[in-house]
Amino acid sequence: MWNLNRKNSLFLIDGTSYLYRAYYIFPTLTNSRGDPTGAIYGFMNMIHRFLHRYNPTYMLVAFDAKGKTFRHELFKAYKLHRSQMPQVLCDQIEPLYELIRAMGISIQVEAGVEADDVIGTLAKKAEKQGQIIYISTNDKDFAQLVTTNIKIMTSQNFILGPQEVFLKYGVRPDFIIDLIGLMGDYSDNIPGVPGIGIKTAQKLLQNIGNLNEIFYNLDKIETIIPSRKGKKIINSLKKHQEVAFLSRKLATIFTDVKIETNYEHMAVTEPNNEHLQALFSYYEFYNLFNCYSE
Repeated sequence: MWNLNRKNSLFLIDGTSYLYRAYYIFPTLTNSRGDPTGAIYGFMNMIHRFLHRYNPTYMLVAFDAKGKTFRHELFKAYKLHRSQMPQVLCDQIEPLYELIRAMGISIQVEAGVEADDVIGTLAKKAEKQGQIIYISTNDKDFAQLVTTNIKIMTSQNFILGPQEVFLKYGVRPDFIIDLIGLMGDYSDNIPGVPGIGIKTAQKLLQNIGNLNEIFYNLDKIETIIPSRKGKKIINSLKKHQEVAFLSRKLATIFTDVKIETNYEHMAVTEPNNEHLQALFSYYEFYNLFNCYSE
């Protein structure tokens, strides 16, 4: 069981991940005026439970900005198979931001990058200041950020440190981007190398090293994966070397985004109960209204 030092910890929330989870739990919920409220309601319930469970001193919720990012410039097909955000969900984003801020929680949205990059940058900056960081997400890409001071919190309340990441994915945190570079990632439409799945990628990374070392040591592959399969893997790697390195770059979370927010800006402040009650009343979230009644 992890011992969370809440006072000296920073909790970073993958808001986009929370948003979609909330939306698909309550896709058709509306108030009596017909305003869509499902994503807002689900999100606010998750945040309320999170605050009650962890009572964080420092916390920030990061969301993806509208529009394309630098990854689309690198690879036009990046996330191409994903459907556009439903308008009914788009309509709930600004009201959700207003509610989160009224709860005394900071929000960060940066154009041209993803919420992952915002979280990665803030996590590394806080780590340099000697803080412990907990990233609340179900996105495996964040495993690349894990260190002894940066951990992942899943929706099942599991906390992943370096050892847990290795047990879950079969590679060290610093090899996660190499894993995705080899096997790709369907959810983000990252291609990877044809013919290489997770088991093969794990074997190569465990026995040879990162992507650079694998390409420097292609001759070792047949000792790890014998017979015709090993030869096919070598040929596929030779043919798709650029794709492998592109895939790794697409999977890499940037940790040097220019963000003005500093650690003190992420302090959780007292909620604006009057404003929250007005909003909860409008959206008819009466269970939450009662939680913030004076």
